[in-house]
Amino acid sequence: MFSIGSAIKWVAIAAMVAGVLAAGRGIYNYHLDQIQQAKDDTRTEIVLQQTLIRENFERDLKEQSEIDKEIIKEELKQVRAKSQKLERMLLIDHDLDRLLQRKPGLIVTRVNDGTEAYFKALEEATQ
Repeated sequence: MFSIGSAIKWVAIAAMVAGVLAAGRGIYNYHLDQIQQAKDDTRTEIVLQQTLIRENFERDLKEQSEIDKEIIKEELKQVRAKSQKLERMLLIDHDLDRLLQRKPGLIVTRVNDGTEAYFKALEEATQ
């Protein structure tokens, strides 16, 4: 049957196999932990990058909004200047005194309507 020497050999072999398995399991768990840590680091980096991208986008959007606002102000200033120029040209080109003498009803009606609209707007603004 089995001698004590062969039993010791088998126990020694079993102990070595158990040790190798334990070491293998330890290495496996270590690598799983490393993989999980790498995943966590990657997730953290992605979140940080997305936050940075969002902040940059919001900053760029705000800057573009300010630029657009300035462009609109400038365009509005140009439109107002053009409108004033056209109004001046209209008043210069038309002799209202002569028109008033020829067609007084036309001018008086328009002046009265304009005056009434102005006073109505002034009354609404002061309430």
